[in-house]
Amino acid sequence: MPTYRTGDMFDAPGIHIVTASASISQDDTLVMGLGAAYAMKRKHPQAPKLFGAMVREYCGEGGVFGFLFFGSIGILQTRLHYNGKSDAALITYGLNILRVIAEGQPGIVFNLTHPGVVFGKTKVPEVEAVLDTLPANVVVWER
Repeated sequence: MPTYRTGDMFDAPGIHIVTASASISQDDTLVMGLGAAYAMKRKHPQAPKLFGAMVREYCGEGGVFGFLFFGSIGILQTRLHYNGKSDAALITYGLNILRVIAEGQPGIVFNLTHPGVVFGKTKVPEVEAVLDTLPANVVVWER
C-alpha cells in the first residue's frame, strides 16, 4: 500500500509524476498548464518537449499512453485531451503500469500527484481502490 502525504512533492527525493493528457501543442510540446504539471514545467523546463516527443512517438496526440517516465520525471495520463474530463478507466490503466514498474524497482521512490483530485473536487472511488494496490515505494501527494 502506498503512503499518502500532503505538501509539495517536488521537495521529496525520487521520481516525480504529474497527471497529464495526450494533448500536444503546435510546437510539439505536451500541454502542461495547471497544478503540479505547471510546477514540473517550471522546475524541469525540458519536460513539455520531452514528453511531447514521447507521447507523439508512443501513441500520437489524443492517444492512450497510461504512464511514461524519463529520468526523475514522469506523467500519468488522466484524460485524452487537456480540457477533457478525467477518465477513471484511463487512470486505472496508467496506475497499473506504474504499479508493475514500482514493484520491479523497490529501491526507488515514485512520488505521484493524486490523480483523482482536480482543484479539490471529490475523489473517484474506482481510482482510490486502484491507488491502494500500489506498493509501499509509491507516495501519493495532495497539496
